[in-house]
Amino acid sequence: MAHAVVERLPYESAPARVRAWVERALGSSVVSAATQSGGFSPGVAARLMTASGRRGFVKAVGPELNPDTPNLIRKEIVAMQAVGPMPHIPGLLGVYDDGSWVGILLEDIAGYIPPHPWHQYDATRVLDALAELSESLDPSPWPDAPVAAERSERFLSRWDLLIADGVAVPDWAVGREQELAELARTGLKELAKGTALVHWDLRADNLLLTEDRVVFIDWAHASIAPVWTDTVILCADMYGSVELPALPDAPGVNGLISAIAGGLLWGSTQAPEPSIPTMRAWQRQTALVHFDWLRERLG
Repeated sequence: MAHAVVERLPYESAPARVRAWVERALGSSVVSAATQSGGFSPGVAARLMTASGRRGFVKAVGPELNPDTPNLIRKEIVAMQAVGPMPHIPGLLGVYDDGSWVGILLEDIAGYIPPHPWHQYDATRVLDALAELSESLDPSPWPDAPVAAERSERFLSRWDLLIADGVAVPDWAVGREQELAELARTGLKELAKGTALVHWDLRADNLLLTEDRVVFIDWAHASIAPVWTDTVILCADMYGSVELPALPDAPGVNGLISAIAGGLLWGSTQAPEPSIPTMRAWQRQTALVHFDWLRERLG
């Protein structure tokens, strides 16, 4: 799957009050700002350098850019404050919320986003790091985190909408729609039994790799789910590029893949999202990858 791409607001175009907060938090004036690509948010996402040589990474957005994104950053702030510093999670330097614009300031990580197609070396490093992180987050250090099966129930239950709307599915799935819908329902039930804190939105452009670190970024969707959940989601992003590890023999694994496939495919048929123009094409492409993987797993 290709990385998501959206045109981001340059740091220099952020409101003066937001830029003033950044400079207070970093203790010096910003002398350079490099906008980063990837993701769906149209807000600011920039690596910063100050006059004193201190670095930081800022994400900031207001409702005029996208009405939903400020709340996503608010959720990320709560998640990162609850989890605290960890080797595989960027350090939190400051937060901003004036009721309209919201910002989060993080440690700047001079790493790279794994390319597509994935390279086996990168994939192995990331999956090993994810295994360590997942173990450390089970049970969840944030007991009040949203439950993935509840916060995403509508998305994971779209097979009924697919069937009702007559959305075309891949040839191999024709005539098996009810079977796959039932499989998705099983996945949702199993998802609700988890005890781990999971990222819940893992793909290559939510990762940064350095020489000695694998860092998982963008924790806006952090939720409680089974400990294997993030591995399944990330393996879907890697599918077709590299050799994947054996997944747990859990009844919810194929169900989760089916639920995500259905959710994305139905979403791809909806009206375009003006502020995120690449969304629908990305949803369809990603859905078809999940369908291909599911076909392979079901035999």
